[in-house]
Amino acid sequence: MKHYSVTILIGIFSMLLTLPAQAIGLYQAVVSPKPNAGEYSSINEAIQKAPDDNSTYSVFIKPGLYNEQIIINRNNVHLIGSGKDKTIIAKAIAAGMKGENGKNIGTSGSRVVEINGTDFTAQSLTIRNDFDYLANDIKAKDDPSRIRQTQAVALLLGKQSDRSAFYDVSLEGFQDTFYSKGGRSYFNHSRISGTVDFIFGNGLVVFDNSDIVARYRPNKELPIGYLTAPSTNDKQAFGLVFINSRLIKEDDRIPAASYALGRPWHPTTTFQDGRYADPSAMGSTTFINSEMDDHIYGWDRMHGKDINGQPIWFTPENGARFSEYKNYGSGASIQGYRPQLTDNEATKFTIKNMLDGWQPIFASNQKTSVKGHVSAHLMTFPAQVTLIDQYGKNITTTTDKNGVYQLEIEGFIPPFIVSASEENTDCLSNNTLRGICMTAFYTPKKAQLDKNIHININPITDLILSDLAVDASYLGSQQVVSKTTTPIAFSATEYNASMARFHQGFNKSLMSLGLTEEFDPAQYQPQLHKRFSKVTKWLWTNRNYHTKIGEVADSTLMDRFFNPLLVPNLDGQVPEFDLNATLAKQKQADNAPHRIFIIGDSTASIYPEAVAPRMGWGQVLQNNFEPSKAQVINGAQSGRSSRSYYNQGWFRYLSSMMRPNDYLLIQFGHNDEKCNEASKGRGPHDVANTCTYPNNDNGDIQAPKGEDAFSFQRSLEVFVHYAQSHKVTPVLLTPVTRVKNAKGKTGFPVASGHITKQNKDSGFAYFGDYIQTVKDTAKANNIVYLDLEARTIELANELGEPDWKSYWLAVDSAVYPYYKNRTGRLDKPDTTHFQEKGANAVAKLVIEEIKKQPELQELISSLHK
Repeated sequence: MKHYSVTILIGIFSMLLTLPAQAIGLYQAVVSPKPNAGEYSSINEAIQKAPDDNSTYSVFIKPGLYNEQIIINRNNVHLIGSGKDKTIIAKAIAAGMKGENGKNIGTSGSRVVEINGTDFTAQSLTIRNDFDYLANDIKAKDDPSRIRQTQAVALLLGKQSDRSAFYDVSLEGFQDTFYSKGGRSYFNHSRISGTVDFIFGNGLVVFDNSDIVARYRPNKELPIGYLTAPSTNDKQAFGLVFINSRLIKEDDRIPAASYALGRPWHPTTTFQDGRYADPSAMGSTTFINSEMDDHIYGWDRMHGKDINGQPIWFTPENGARFSEYKNYGSGASIQGYRPQLTDNEATKFTIKNMLDGWQPIFASNQKTSVKGHVSAHLMTFPAQVTLIDQYGKNITTTTDKNGVYQLEIEGFIPPFIVSASEENTDCLSNNTLRGICMTAFYTPKKAQLDKNIHININPITDLILSDLAVDASYLGSQQVVSKTTTPIAFSATEYNASMARFHQGFNKSLMSLGLTEEFDPAQYQPQLHKRFSKVTKWLWTNRNYHTKIGEVADSTLMDRFFNPLLVPNLDGQVPEFDLNATLAKQKQADNAPHRIFIIGDSTASIYPEAVAPRMGWGQVLQNNFEPSKAQVINGAQSGRSSRSYYNQGWFRYLSSMMRPNDYLLIQFGHNDEKCNEASKGRGPHDVANTCTYPNNDNGDIQAPKGEDAFSFQRSLEVFVHYAQSHKVTPVLLTPVTRVKNAKGKTGFPVASGHITKQNKDSGFAYFGDYIQTVKDTAKANNIVYLDLEARTIELANELGEPDWKSYWLAVDSAVYPYYKNRTGRLDKPDTTHFQEKGANAVAKLVIEEIKKQPELQELISSLHK
């Protein structure tokens, strides 16, 4: 039910469909090498489809090997991989290869990925130059297949690039792996590997908490290679800076003192008076607080050409600006030429200062204060709040007694998932009583994270994250909270559509409270909370249940009277939540002399128009009563047994509304019967989460020792005893019949079917008659029961073929396309659930049975005349 057409929504709420300048974690395009798994099969194709403006354009790249050469000239492009070991962009290119013009392509031409735009980001992917450097290295010098120019660039940041940020990225190659020609860039939690000058250029690059990996070259005299070759302009204060990083070896074959920290590169440049080594290229490389393995030996020299074309050597002492500060490990030293920064000099090497005020979204020094309100009706405080970043880093706190929380975070990578739960609650649980659990999704609305942000958690934010999660193939929002794989990435289209549904459904109520059409339920300011809470106090949220795998699933949002909210109708429109109408409904319920509460399963529950004409009998029971005399509050929920209805918290919601002299209609059975542990796939999940066992033929309780909750009678008695202790009248109803004969086949005469028997797989621990157990429970507790199974059997047999299909769910899928590929169409009828005619008929049968019960005579006076 969570994937809707958004065409109408987008038309109405186009103002919401412009993303923030840098919406990290939301993507506009999906690439996958697998057929039909993404919009595009190549990254280049996705980049070419980017809008012509400079709006944010994020591409989610699913796992795979992408054999492409990619050039990005557009600003604000973001590449989101599925993990650096899963998403790999690779191509075999070397400088000595020939281009279309027959000439060598050169170092810049050998790049796999080139960035020429500003505000580029990449995360969780590998960019690799697959040129076989080692195989070429061992070829004889006179081998015609041997390539002389072996530079092979993985990533090139062009002169026009600036503010490029990388997180969880691996750059792999041998010689000249990473080439920065200009602008500012930042790497965090990344990996760069190579041999000769594999990090080079005149750009300003900060490597933070990253691995710099020296690769093995067999049969080579020392030195084997050089980590850096900066060509920083002498007017530029910073060049290649490594902080809190690790200088490590690919493997133990790499000998000690075989790699230099760097050497000064003075690129041969054309000037008015000739072509020679650029004298202004006073390369700058600095290593700060970094671990160095024993392969490191210090700095080295590099040759260039003088004005006469003759070789000239540039030494670390006179051709560069090399320095270190508080490094450690077997390769760290202050002996020889290893210039060290003073404490005062080191203070200049802050991320903010080096990057001239630019704060990358992935910055490790990013400190943020997070505040927010947790608001849900009936939620007990203090509650536990956990914030999780895009890569699973998390921090937990508790709210105060008003649901307000505050967190101080550092180095967390957005977007954020924030979850709130009542204390001692397992939010994934279905087989023990689950407290209230909610979530929220936060993505920055601008290019960097503010020092103070607000993330509020409420039933609406929970539904929005649930929509995003389902669209991204999770069962629901709780699986996002519990996930171990990274990164977290969601569809921008689905985010906008979910926000649009919220505004279409709630704008009328929001504006009546003085809240604007741009109101964000997750990021609103604290001064707006009092107003917004006037809406959230009338909402329920809960997790659905995935029957096939036994886990909590997507979220559902309802008003206080269990009407589904934010579900588009058949025309794609989202019905409005009318706060004033809800207040009036509550007043009417408060003033009604008689109130009838219903708990049960899908045969009684309320359905949105999207699944019309499906309808539960509880949905129409109110039609039989004078509204001023009796109010029906239907809390029945699809897919629930008596045990799961209680454990999943539905009864907690409904019971909070009860008062003395109310009536509670209790009807379960269909889902309680799911006790066949041998059932393929779902059997063990059914037994763990849904099943209750009927009494035996002698009327005795059947359940595992010490686990009375697995008894159908004891499970029903949870509701019965609650009602009795609160002076509410409990009424048991047997479950309605399925249109099946004595052999369990669709057909006539319809016979009693709520009986389980042992099968050849011995799948049932206990078995028996559920109808009789309802009657046993009523007798044991001296309460009324209504035999709806017997009455609906009579109804079905009176109707016969083909008339029964106009009562139970058997519709023309051409008229109701929702059922095109679902049970409930004419050629595949649903023998359990009703359409409108059947729901009304069963509601009438309930009324007829009520009239027969002396204990319920007070209700008869409330019926329509």
